[in-house]
Amino acid sequence: MSRIVILGCGPSGLAAAHAAVSSGREAVIISNTRYPSQQYGCQYLHGPVPGYEDVPQVRVRYSLNGTPEQYRRKVYGDKWEGKVSPEDLVGEHDAWDIRATYARMWHDLITEKTVELIVADVHNGRIPAVSTLQPDLIVSTIPAQALCSNPRHEFATNTIWANGSTVRLPLSDDEVVCDGTPGRAWYRVSNVFGYRTTEWATMPHKSSKAVPVIKPLWTNCTCHPGVLRAGRYGAWEKKRLVHEVYPAVTEAIHEQARA
Repeated sequence: MSRIVILGCGPSGLAAAHAAVSSGREAVIISNTRYPSQQYGCQYLHGPVPGYEDVPQVRVRYSLNGTPEQYRRKVYGDKWEGKVSPEDLVGEHDAWDIRATYARMWHDLITEKTVELIVADVHNGRIPAVSTLQPDLIVSTIPAQALCSNPRHEFATNTIWANGSTVRLPLSDDEVVCDGTPGRAWYRVSNVFGYRTTEWATMPHKSSKAVPVIKPLWTNCTCHPGVLRAGRYGAWEKKRLVHEVYPAVTEAIHEQARA
């Protein structure tokens, strides 16, 4: 049986391990902790992870005050020209519960010991235990800088601030409101699956108790070209979604089998 090594035990890491096991491969996760991740990277899944389609699902109402261009400048500044979420999501769309999906994957893969979890730290491009594990494929979902051994490589980021409350705005269940107008400090408020969040493009008043969140934009790092970089932090690219990890890993495994 071929072996797949996955770096990271967040939602993307477990989705990768689930894809490996579902394809009949042995999966080993290398993580700097043996505990579940508390950072989900998003409030909900835009598509279900295969095998977990029965998690809670809602219809999200997504709106924008101002224009997408105003939103882009407000959140990312004048230099970022990439797509922003309101360009694709305004209106209504389906959402799947990422927390429920993650909890079930953790139980099935880690608690039930379907995969081996090795606690080790990946840094400066060094992946521990790989020489002894001899994997057929390595999938990385950890921040891409950990795989980088070249100090000249760039990692562009966008820092926002978020907390678990919502500004004074009438907000119904399963609603997301974005705002690009310059008169408001916040740029997105949401209430999905019962979790309320406010996000600011600049540091709000200290009383808000908001915490900084670093969001990847792009990188020119080419270290470890044989590693499949999956998920937003693994690929270090905006618009990478958790539910896309499973098919990406499955396809990589199939390609290996065909080679």
